[in-house]
Amino acid sequence: MTESSANEAALQYLGHRYEVTETLKFPLQDENFVKEWEEWFQCRLCFPEAIEEILKSDKTRCWIEKTAAGGIPVAYVSERASFERLYAILDMKTDTFSLPASVNAFTVPVKLPEMKGHRIILLNKAGYSALSGEDVGISEKEWVEKSAIIRLHHECFHYFTLRALGGMKNHALDEVAADCAGQIAAFGRFSASLQRKFLGLTEDGGGLKEGGRLWFYMKKLPAESVPMVCRHVNAALGALESYLDDNGAMRKSERSSDLAVKLASAGILGIATMGKDRSGCL
Repeated sequence: MTESSANEAALQYLGHRYEVTETLKFPLQDENFVKEWEEWFQCRLCFPEAIEEILKSDKTRCWIEKTAAGGIPVAYVSERASFERLYAILDMKTDTFSLPASVNAFTVPVKLPEMKGHRIILLNKAGYSALSGEDVGISEKEWVEKSAIIRLHHECFHYFTLRALGGMKNHALDEVAADCAGQIAAFGRFSASLQRKFLGLTEDGGGLKEGGRLWFYMKKLPAESVPMVCRHVNAALGALESYLDDNGAMRKSERSSDLAVKLASAGILGIATMGKDRSGCL
């Protein structure tokens, strides 16, 4: 592949962003299935026995998370085998189905006939992005607790783009923006350095470590295009950290939904220009 073709493929990939076609009023109204979960919590409705067995286990915590995109049921399953089994049941997989050890969260569109049309966030108890507490400089106990917060808000971001902006993708943009939401919820700020560790970027941001998570989101790209994407993603991380630090990650004038729309509609290339003018506009 020529250098020109590799660059063109990289720029096409980096061009992904979400169109904002109307003024949205948040929070959005709950989807209809949320009422069924409210009934289930009040013991006025039963789900299939195999699902109830896991949801009612003392190893599982369930609630309805209120988000800008409306409420969504969450199941935090602390036992790995039950987490995999619950996902397999909801997604109509076989009994022998298993997940990679690095996969510990989903926003699941339920395929089970008795609950078709439902969506649920599934979370497993583990360090985020296959990192340990030592990797991020805190105790393992605190890191597992922070990881649960990051995962929850990461998945809520995906649900937000799905409902408010019409889609969600396994893409560098979606993952960076979703991790940003998770980092702010867990730590009160966004760290570009920590995000590089999440994505498996090298310290200089110019490449990927072996098995780096970002590679999964670029696996359809030609190998020659990957370094260029890495450089632009790295530039976006630095700009995002600077923008949020300068403007206040949790300032009251910018709700989480406003930031979510801003990042999703900017794209990686747009995020890399954030804060270059004094207004902070894209």
